[in-house]
Amino acid sequence: AGIGLETLGLQMDRAAIVTDRHMCTNVSGVYAVGDCNAKLMLAHTASAQGEVAAENAMGGDVTYDGTSCPSCVYTDPELAGVGLTEAAAVEQGYDVGVGKFSLMANGKAVIINGGTGMVKAVIDSATKKILGIHMLGARATDIISECAVLVGTGATVDDVDRIIHAHPTVAEAVKEAVLAADGRAIHTVNRKKK
Repeated sequence: AGIGLETLGLQMDRAAIVTDRHMCTNVSGVYAVGDCNAKLMLAHTASAQGEVAAENAMGGDVTYDGTSCPSCVYTDPELAGVGLTEAAAVEQGYDVGVGKFSLMANGKAVIINGGTGMVKAVIDSATKKILGIHMLGARATDIISECAVLVGTGATVDDVDRIIHAHPTVAEAVKEAVLAADGRAIHTVNRKKK
């Protein structure tokens, strides 16, 4: 408010500047990134959007897709997530598979913080595509980048099954949760699928 946005004729949605996937506003040559477009108010989101806007301002044709943008909470234990939650996936009509893996069963997490936390994976049961991964526990804000790659590239349970994780690491819990979502976990009890 008070900086003259109205004089430019920018389309607003309450306090947010409306942009498309190219970070373009409705005014030719004007881009808006970061908190001002209110798409996802995180520093790494703003940086990614800024790269998209810069490329497009220089004649490129690049789009921003926040699907694989992780959210992190830097508490103890850490909290991080990327992609769809179980509720959002169900709301979008997916036949959802959910896998959970307790960090009490992960040696590295036990060493770091007594094994507090868990990893939850959400998959599309029909295609085995990973829709989202959410974690609470040691190193969650670091490990979520691996999960962002899985969600962002459309990886499946089979893709993750072929990945070898170093042992002992907290990251091993990601593979376990993803496999559990398909009833194929190695180090936890598999729940019967629907």
